[in-house]
Amino acid sequence: MTERLLEPEDFQLMKALSLLTKKRVTGLLIGEQRSPTQSGGIEFADYRDYQPGDDVRRIDWTVFLRLRRLLVKLCAEEKEFTLIILMDLSKSMQFGAVEKLWFAKKIAAVLAGIALNDGNRAGVLAMGRDLQELVPPARGRASLTDVINTIAQAMPVEEFDSVTTVRHFAARYGRKCMFVLLSDLLFPGWEEVIRGLGASGSEGFVLQILAREELEPPYLGEVTLADLEGAGDLPLHVSKEIAGWYLGELNTFLNETRAACHRRGLGHVLLSSDLSLARSFHTYLKQEGLLC
Repeated sequence: MTERLLEPEDFQLMKALSLLTKKRVTGLLIGEQRSPTQSGGIEFADYRDYQPGDDVRRIDWTVFLRLRRLLVKLCAEEKEFTLIILMDLSKSMQFGAVEKLWFAKKIAAVLAGIALNDGNRAGVLAMGRDLQELVPPARGRASLTDVINTIAQAMPVEEFDSVTTVRHFAARYGRKCMFVLLSDLLFPGWEEVIRGLGASGSEGFVLQILAREELEPPYLGEVTLADLEGAGDLPLHVSKEIAGWYLGELNTFLNETRAACHRRGLGHVLLSSDLSLARSFHTYLKQEGLLC
């Protein structure tokens, strides 16, 4: 790819959006990220229902008089946190008229920029034969150009071991970060990967990226399918019945990946690689609660 990774308008997304972390952040340096906490903060963040044992002084009695609900005020404590972006570099990510990997790189660059602009740390890791550290977790807007260039230069790998990669991620970064996985999940062991990420103790999101041709196949008649993972070519006659069967299997697979993420407490967003970045961020990622 010789085209530049981001357009000028993409940098506006970094300034307009912030990452939203739901879990309490502990053991981190003071920074700019706002995290809901039960005490220690001075700026109002949100409400939640009163629970036995809560300090009654934190009940908002004006709300109680109006709504007859006991709600406790949550404050915003400013904390620094670390965003880790996990990129799937398997060869299947090369598929699509708008390549899935190229789209994933754009998403990764903007997410890193959002974290850095908010005064937080951002790191980029690659899933290959093992965990690869493309960009070590660091902070500072000045490093954004280097981060974008490094992401743009990431190449697919010959060997891929997703389970080992996630095991090493959990050992190094578990409970220490918020993560976002960018992957099509089209590899054996994806369920084990989701299970491992959920058990890592880190808040996380899975952005499942598929090409438009995978979501809405344009193929009918005689076609030849090429396996990007190296298994060769497969001649195939695609009838309407086979196309319908494929869409049914795809829908089952997507329901399974979404359900697996939610069972493990992870957010899940399905993105087509031909979506604009603005729509991806302002619509889909905001709706899932990754951004605000």
